[in-house]
Amino acid sequence: MRFMHCRWIVLYLVGLTFLFLSAQAHAQKSQVVGWIPVYGVGKSMQALQENPHITKGLTRIGLQFWNPSPDGKSVVLAPVDNSGRRLLPADVKRVIAWAKRHQIQVLLTVYNNSQVLNHWDWPLAQRAFRDHPNEFIASLIVVMNEYGLDGVDLDLEGEGDFEGDRASYAKFVRNLSSALKKQQKLLTIDSFHSPCANAPNMAWWGDWLGYVDAIHSMGYQDLYEGSTASFRPEGKPVCENGAAIFRYSWQLAYGQRLGYRTDQIVMGFPTWLARWGEGGLGTTISAHLQEVENLGAGVALWDLQLSSAEWRNPQTWAQLQRLSSPKSKVK
Repeated sequence: MRFMHCRWIVLYLVGLTFLFLSAQAHAQKSQVVGWIPVYGVGKSMQALQENPHITKGLTRIGLQFWNPSPDGKSVVLAPVDNSGRRLLPADVKRVIAWAKRHQIQVLLTVYNNSQVLNHWDWPLAQRAFRDHPNEFIASLIVVMNEYGLDGVDLDLEGEGDFEGDRASYAKFVRNLSSALKKQQKLLTIDSFHSPCANAPNMAWWGDWLGYVDAIHSMGYQDLYEGSTASFRPEGKPVCENGAAIFRYSWQLAYGQRLGYRTDQIVMGFPTWLARWGEGGLGTTISAHLQEVENLGAGVALWDLQLSSAEWRNPQTWAQLQRLSSPKSKVK
């Protein structure tokens, strides 16, 4: 009987340990993501190194350093200026080494714009994800591993009506996700901030459920909790029956209805501004960060040059650090 009693105690303790570890495994934290643009590497690194508080609040960095190749079959380092001079691999490695020293995840951001193009080239993106998806995925994986990165961030943008590409984009995302998951790597996507225009947009989010780790809604100064603005795309009916779609809470609720966790929806913030919007808790950086923290969502900073001085002060980054602390419960 004593043996049986001890056995039940052991089983009970094992069960408690399992529940504790499961809770820890499912604890999530809101992401604080920032991008380093290929043309702003020096200024970004200066800003990051000036303020030690930044390394405690920043969870991920997207290196917006890569373009699809002209034939769509691979990725290439992007030009740093309008002369076409490309970023050097040694510069990429220095940024990665700094981030790794500070335990910040680093993503390969591939985008279809550049200092030479000066526009979002959707046909360039199409040649990659639609016409040569297998070759493009293989190249992304090779380059990601070459630099020891933590995953891929897709910033392929199209300004206009590209609903016809939605299915091929979704298939590409599923296949890329499968390849990345085999290596336990991340996949994030940058999205336009309405469900009614451009590509990819919020209406496409449902296609990616279960395949992406986070979605960055790229609204920047358009997004704030006090927004009452509706949106009417040119030549189309008003979006979402005139709803105030640019509120943080509306954006988050849209993602939650589709099945995303709160921490997977990440709101774009403009780091070239110290004030924007109206209403809500106020127009300051601190007010907007508090609104997002109250919701449990994440923050995506464009960009890490942090050109507004307020984005470099310790108080801002103390608030961002609090926002990105692990949560025991996700809404």
